[in-house]
Amino acid sequence: MTREARPHSPPSVAVAALLLLASRPAYALDGPGDTQALPCRPTIACTADIVTPGALEIEAGVIYRRLAGDEKQLSDPFLVKLTVAKWLQLQVGSNGFTSEQGPTAAQYFDGVTLGAKFHLVDQSKWVPSLSASFAASVPSASHAGVVEYDDLLVIGYVSKDIGPLHADFNAGANRLAINAYPVTQPWVALALSTSLPRGFGLMIENYYFAPADPFASRDAGGLAAVSYNPISWLVFDAGADLGYVTETRSFSLFAGMTIVPLRLW
Repeated sequence: MTREARPHSPPSVAVAALLLLASRPAYALDGPGDTQALPCRPTIACTADIVTPGALEIEAGVIYRRLAGDEKQLSDPFLVKLTVAKWLQLQVGSNGFTSEQGPTAAQYFDGVTLGAKFHLVDQSKWVPSLSASFAASVPSASHAGVVEYDDLLVIGYVSKDIGPLHADFNAGANRLAINAYPVTQPWVALALSTSLPRGFGLMIENYYFAPADPFASRDAGGLAAVSYNPISWLVFDAGADLGYVTETRSFSLFAGMTIVPLRLW
């Protein structure tokens, strides 16, 4: 979603809801080890794999960003995923309720993205896992003085285990403001992660977004995070993201969780 103004919105309850879900065991998960949660946050580079058919997977968290011009932003993004077949996953997500402090102080809900992820190839000894996703933004409720634009997003995913490392490479194109003056913003991201003892893990990532004026600025950064996977269907993560383009953003801090609370079939 591309905006020119920021309306007021009430605080979100997404994180509280996820904590309540985490307090109960996953229901009807398959066999020993259950279903492995596969976070697509906090990273930009998501895995090409999807969870087992019938499984509902939910992600939510909090992100604090220090933007240019001493502007601060706090948001609570979420992503809800339902795998309907081995090759298809439906997704609903948003940056959630967002609060900005500084020259453009405001509170707003950042609209909703609806999409589908298609799993094309399973990983083998020499071949990586491959997927592609397509999504469209849906504007939030109209507010006086707000100009909203619809966006389309196309992403390709490549994932591969290389010894102790797991690599996720993504390349995408955001078609911004399709109902006004369309602009395309290409981007790439590469994340490397590894497992540590007792359910912990480490991840690093670098990414780059091309400029798409006037709707999006050039952005790039390096991200580092630690994860904790106490049980297969639950993952916690936290980390920091250093912006390489300081006129856009200096740094971000994030924390969140991914849970597979149940299987619907």
